[in-house]
Amino acid sequence: MKRGRKNIKKVGNTKDVANLPLMLGLAGSLVALALLFVIDTTAEPATFPEFELEDGLTSQSVTKEAMMGEAWVAYFSATWCTHCHPTLDSIDLVIPDDRLLVFNTEAADSDMVGWNEDMEEYLERDLERPFIHAPGLAAEVEVLGRPYLIFIDAEGNIQSDRVGLWTDAIEMAETWEETLSA
Repeated sequence: MKRGRKNIKKVGNTKDVANLPLMLGLAGSLVALALLFVIDTTAEPATFPEFELEDGLTSQSVTKEAMMGEAWVAYFSATWCTHCHPTLDSIDLVIPDDRLLVFNTEAADSDMVGWNEDMEEYLERDLERPFIHAPGLAAEVEVLGRPYLIFIDAEGNIQSDRVGLWTDAIEMAETWEETLSA
């Protein structure tokens, strides 16, 4: 048996009316995100934390204060991180010797001489960089992945950061130049 259809005129689409709160919520969220972006772009840049640590190769003290006055790069990695090798290879070619600090993130692995030797063997060249055991600093900076690079301007402000494999030396050089001119 066939049901009869009544001739009822629809005033609006029920689905559209039911989705109205969802659409208004989404629009409000987009506006809030846009405002956060505007607020964030006008905020002061984050400052790299103070530190005083020992270069595991020379036993000399390395401090943030000693790095001030010129831009520099903090490279966070770990001795076990073999996928970090290509990133260190590239960044080592871009950043001047006295402007790159290599930080170890792992508390249990403090053999910086061994790590340096392994990296030099892998790269087939000497690395004239401090290798610093810094798990506390890594936690303070909130290193969540490796490798993790932080570009710091002459005043100690973080200008850029990047996590993960990165081998594009041209892009690194551009980021370095932006940091120098900040």
